[in-house]
Amino acid sequence: MDRKAISKMSSAKTELVQCVRKYRTLDDKLKELNKEVYKLREDRKIIELEMSDLLKVAQFATINKLEINDDKSVIKIQRPDMWSKPWSLSSKDLKQYLEEYFRTSGVHNAEGAHAYIVDKRKSELVSTEFGFNRVSAVEED
Repeated sequence: MDRKAISKMSSAKTELVQCVRKYRTLDDKLKELNKEVYKLREDRKIIELEMSDLLKVAQFATINKLEINDDKSVIKIQRPDMWSKPWSLSSKDLKQYLEEYFRTSGVHNAEGAHAYIVDKRKSELVSTEFGFNRVSAVEED
């Protein structure tokens, strides 16, 4: 191998090592941030449970949102048995629901299959807990 080829390989190796070190540094930072985010989500869940207990009191029974004056944001309150959790469907469950649908009498089509599956899943995913969603105020230009 001539000196030029060795020099190119050495330069490429040095660049790769630098990239790997940068990657490691960023990956370490992300892992630390993810730990912090996990802890913050735990803390938020505890506060949501506290808010849920307070919102069960009769005097708060009609409140569906909480406005935060200093930043103009709003916390939307989803009451138990009044909202459905987001959902997905496994291939196995889809196959089962389709088999059930096609065993029913009548004309079968895509809209009917969709309605059947949504109806089956909707009842299973009605939340029995409070849900909270904070919406930040949109700044107007």
